[in-house]
Amino acid sequence: MSRAKSISTAILKSVAITFGLLTIVSGIAVALNWTLLRRIFTYPEDAITNVDWYQPREIVKGNAVNLPQAKPTIDRPTLKKISDYARAADSSALLVMHQGNLIWEKYWQGFEPNDTFNSMSMSKTITALLIGIAIQEGHIESELTPVANYIPEWQDARRKITIQDLLYMQSGLRNWDSRENPASDLVRMYASPDTDAIALNIPAEQLPQQIFSYNNANTQILSKVIETATDVKYANYLSSRLWQPLQASDASIWLDRPNGNSKAFCCLFATPKDWAKVGQLFLDRGRINGKQIVSAVWLDKMQQPSSVNSNYGYHVWLEARTDNKPGSDRSASQPFIAEDTFYLDGASQQRVYVIPSQELVIVRVGEKPKQWDDSIIPNTLVKSLH
Repeated sequence: MSRAKSISTAILKSVAITFGLLTIVSGIAVALNWTLLRRIFTYPEDAITNVDWYQPREIVKGNAVNLPQAKPTIDRPTLKKISDYARAADSSALLVMHQGNLIWEKYWQGFEPNDTFNSMSMSKTITALLIGIAIQEGHIESELTPVANYIPEWQDARRKITIQDLLYMQSGLRNWDSRENPASDLVRMYASPDTDAIALNIPAEQLPQQIFSYNNANTQILSKVIETATDVKYANYLSSRLWQPLQASDASIWLDRPNGNSKAFCCLFATPKDWAKVGQLFLDRGRINGKQIVSAVWLDKMQQPSSVNSNYGYHVWLEARTDNKPGSDRSASQPFIAEDTFYLDGASQQRVYVIPSQELVIVRVGEKPKQWDDSIIPNTLVKSLH
């Protein structure tokens, strides 16, 4: 979702109640979109862990192998401290990997180790990884390639937008991210039955590379680039090129309609352990069991900041966001102790923190907490290791 914000239940109910008035302005076409209406009316309060609500979905076939486990290499009082913080923040799961081993896992609120959840915008990082794989396989020349090469209808101002511009969230496309208006790009992409059509028809409002604007359409368009370049459906490409080699469990992804488009920008359903494997992939430089799954060069590129936002890479956040950072909607009470910390960010504070210098991967799953400080769990662990 937009800058990792979910469409909250309260807002969606408000939209439903006022829908009749809004459609006078928004247009009859939106009023007749019964799929959008139904999804707005039924959006659950427990939107992260209530996965049965999201239909239809397509299976992303995995090849499950258990994570290696070891006795904690971090003292138990520290692990208990971060667990207490996570539990108090309405978390469902907290996992810590150190030096390639799972050393700590806690589950709450009835969530089980093999349960899946909606990763929300952490899904965006998966799309960025797949772009790198498509380049590695020769389907795409480079991230500097114009998107119009794969979307022929982009012969207007959008022809200047490159794949890199989409990855860096600097495309210049309109970012209508209103959560109150059912006609907005955000609500329609999330709840309508034709996500690709909405994303591909969003106009450019300015030249690319001018400003950072966290726009869900950028990621959805990237998924379309992958499908066009590889001639493989997004879910199938994800399964064969990343999920199975990663030795992850079967996952699923929300479709806009039966046999329709994957909602790549928001909605991959997987287990916390499989997200730990994604984080570990960065630490292992893209290799699994001696096989190079993702180019190490590409992983390095993903962690290079854009020129318009110093703490955003290719669909990953590179450091603690503070109020003076572009695109920020939260702050951290203190900087990350380990300056190489980066993380995957999903709505309601879904997190995969990766700290290469400390060989740490941390996964947090849960509903939206009243308060969250991105620095607390990573810094507590790093202090303990020091």
